[in-house]
Amino acid sequence: MPFKPEEIPVFSVIRIPVVLLGQAVFKRFAVISHVAKHAYALKTTSRTESFDQNPERLKEVVVYEAGECPLFTKRTLIDPRNQFPISYGTLIQHHRKGSFEHFGILPADFRQRLVNVIKASKVIEPNRRQRLLVQLNGLL
Repeated sequence: MPFKPEEIPVFSVIRIPVVLLGQAVFKRFAVISHVAKHAYALKTTSRTESFDQNPERLKEVVVYEAGECPLFTKRTLIDPRNQFPISYGTLIQHHRKGSFEHFGILPADFRQRLVNVIKASKVIEPNRRQRLLVQLNGLL
């Protein structure tokens, strides 16, 4: 069966290589929508130090403690400001090379937790906030 990136379920956690500072590194993303032949995804991070030092910033991300979600073995943050459109072509290419992984779907409360942090954010610009909320409501 051919791989169809448009069929990746929303709120899936995937992993693909991305190039950072000239090096390919595997990163996990939470897919939040599909728009114009792209999967829109939020990069996850287990590097939480800068957030832990600033309680206000911590209120603006979804936090999964180690063991809270079976998709993450370490404490992981999902920041709505860290959004990437990933083209279906890129996903197909990674799948063909064997460098695409699908870990599963985030818990049922993820959508509401994400909406809550987007609405609470003091740093997301109003037009970006509106676009994120529209994406999460499936209106794009």
